[in-house]
Amino acid sequence: MLSYEDQTKKLLSKRETLEKRMREDSAEIDKINAKLNEMQLARVRDTFGLDQKAFFELITQHPEKLLELTAQGGAAMSDTDTAQDSDEMVGQTSFFDKKRNPYED
Repeated sequence: MLSYEDQTKKLLSKRETLEKRMREDSAEIDKINAKLNEMQLARVRDTFGLDQKAFFELITQHPEKLLELTAQGGAAMSDTDTAQDSDEMVGQTSFFDKKRNPYED
């Protein structure tokens, strides 16, 4: 049986090894995420047919133009747009049952 000091030393060594591996894995995850972000931006750029400089200028200096292009092409439209924004659906909590608008009275 190992002494207390030997067991402690062994466990601390294992922990240090795991912490080192976690730091390395975290760095690798960060690299992968950066690459994924780069690929997504490239896809959006390609969708609009812009080079990197023109795309950067578009999103930083002319964001309203980006919204117009998005609305026209529909390629980058938000999938969170819902019918609840319309007047007909005020007070609607279910798409199956028409609810009364309590503010109509």
